[in-house]
Amino acid sequence: MNTPRIFSVIEGYIGHRTYGQLMQNYFSHSDGCNIDLYWHDQDRELHSKLLRRLLSYQSSNHWVRKQNFDLFLFRVQLALAYLSRRVLLRNLGKADYSALHFHTQPLAYLCLDLMREMPTVISLDRTAAQASREYTKPNLRWTFSPNLRLDKKVFEAAKDVVTFSEAARRSVIDDYGIIPEKVTVIYPGVDLKKIPLAASTTKSKPYKILFVGGDFERKGGHDLVKVFLEKFADRAELHLVTQTPIQADHPNIYLYKNIKAYTPEWLQLYHQADVFAMPTYAEPFGWVFLEAMAAGLPIIATHITAIPEMVTHGENGFLIEPGDRTALAQSIEHLINSPELGQKMGQQGRQLVEQKFNAQTHFEKLENLLKGAIAPPYAVSNVSDPRCALKS
Repeated sequence: MNTPRIFSVIEGYIGHRTYGQLMQNYFSHSDGCNIDLYWHDQDRELHSKLLRRLLSYQSSNHWVRKQNFDLFLFRVQLALAYLSRRVLLRNLGKADYSALHFHTQPLAYLCLDLMREMPTVISLDRTAAQASREYTKPNLRWTFSPNLRLDKKVFEAAKDVVTFSEAARRSVIDDYGIIPEKVTVIYPGVDLKKIPLAASTTKSKPYKILFVGGDFERKGGHDLVKVFLEKFADRAELHLVTQTPIQADHPNIYLYKNIKAYTPEWLQLYHQADVFAMPTYAEPFGWVFLEAMAAGLPIIATHITAIPEMVTHGENGFLIEPGDRTALAQSIEHLINSPELGQKMGQQGRQLVEQKFNAQTHFEKLENLLKGAIAPPYAVSNVSDPRCALKS
């Protein structure tokens, strides 16, 4: 029996790149399925770079940006889709592929014709319908209409849809009318070998609060800084890992701009911290919560999207409502006053990651689903020249 070969296109940004690297590592040691993995923006051509820059123009008006009134998200995702298609057209004819895999669904927006030629699996952390509810007011959700229409076309054309959470699965089914049998939750995970627990559970004083987030405003960074300065600046430290330029002029606030994931410096920040806090307003999934849980930290997060599937209030952390600075302060205060509780929550978080959010387990399930999408003996695509798929 031939080993199936899958052409996979992965979104190359932040958490998605981490996911792609974990995927690449797993399948490089697998005998059951061959994966040729490409980043969506790999080997960009000059015209692609220019198009992406044009489509990524963002209004200088804060309200317009925040409400997606300029259709920014659609334009950006359209650029991603174009880059993804170019990657496919340049490389699909190099081997006989049995199936396609896209992570995430916007990468497939302009590949519906190719999806009709080959069985395709889509994996995703969030739908456009979820994003519309998180980002905009009800009367402005029409700004996500183009994304919603293309999401639906992609889900309908896919052989299988993999979601990272039950919240995203329910959205695919309820918001887009996709049959439940087609949509599977496979929780993603972290490489536990790369995030060991700290050698010692004894933390040095003062109490250390850790925040890791690129989009500082969206992830509640300003709320955390405000609460820290008002309540805890004289008895704790706040460690902020972000590339967003911010003003944090206080001796107990530490700013890290160039920390990369899975480096010794990155791991040290998790090991020295007492709590991980990110009171985010919107979140596709939340990889950093898994990383912090793997490092044995209690979590302070918000009760939105997939986060309650990772953090159970009172067990491995505290869940608050977005923007609730009072609850944020109370949660930090509780953990500062009860170090044993923080340690217990951290232990439960680590156990949950080992059982539910393990990268090895995730990719084993994904591999089985990819093989199942292809009827045995594994069908080989007749699209040896990808241009043939464009004649319809």
